[in-house]
Amino acid sequence: MSEPNSADFALIKIKTADGPPAVFTLLCGIEGVTINRSVQTNETYRRDCAKPNRPGTRKLRATGSSWSIAGSGSDNIDLEDEYTDAFGVRKDYEVELYKDDGTDAGELMGTYDGNALMTTRNQGYSQDAPGTLEITLEGEGELGWTVAP
Repeated sequence: MSEPNSADFALIKIKTADGPPAVFTLLCGIEGVTINRSVQTNETYRRDCAKPNRPGTRKLRATGSSWSIAGSGSDNIDLEDEYTDAFGVRKDYEVELYKDDGTDAGELMGTYDGNALMTTRNQGYSQDAPGTLEITLEGEGELGWTVAP
């Protein structure tokens, strides 16, 4: 029997210093990660010349692609400067995918990387619960993928 090789958790890191080597800081507290990709299209409808009285069928043409990353979890005041510096600014990000292998760190499966603009930063506070944080990173260019060695 074959089963999917799926990640158990993901970590988002932000580039905080140029290198070599570059320094990426873990956005500690972000526990839920969603990676979204989409293709922008134009659509036209073409009639079959042999059946001109019938409605045309849709034809799609890809005109571009985009990606975004959403993260959610606990607010972390220790990273207030990093979030403030990144909000509305293009930065390099990494999303590392891990498998739970029973160790403290987990087994790295691979890393997505790309340049993105942090467009959303929502913080929530309540006397009844710890602070929460939601961020959205809108990507520019390609979202790279590197399999772990």
